[in-house]
Amino acid sequence: MALHVGREAAVDNENTSKSFSDEIPVAMMEATMNLTTHLSQSESFLRLKAAQNKLNADVATLQLLEEFINLQQKIHADRAAGHFSDTDIQRFRDLQEQVATNDIVQERDYALEKAVGFVREVNQEISSLLGVDFASLTRRSTGGC
Repeated sequence: MALHVGREAAVDNENTSKSFSDEIPVAMMEATMNLTTHLSQSESFLRLKAAQNKLNADVATLQLLEEFINLQQKIHADRAAGHFSDTDIQRFRDLQEQVATNDIVQERDYALEKAVGFVREVNQEISSLLGVDFASLTRRSTGGC
């Protein structure tokens, strides 16, 4: 049994092709939703969420990151225009060091690394069961028909 999402729209326009979700079996959708729920409730993702919340609550760290990102963008734009400031480069290096040694940023980055690793493990397990690279099934095609 397949889901029939947007069927009314398809009836209104006979030339409308079916969306991908029209063809997904209900059991597959339920399994996908179940997997998503379990991933989001995993220890790795709960730690990541806690680390991100801690970062979001720290005004000084947020200001540091904002200044770092803004200066990075300025330097990139300046270089594209064919010039840059040695003062900006030195300030960027200083900010880069501050970001790299910030405990809150390090905690968030570590939690992110662990969450990504966990997803990779899940992908490997599913891939071995299916006999195909499961993650590659989610990649969008960039070519034409």
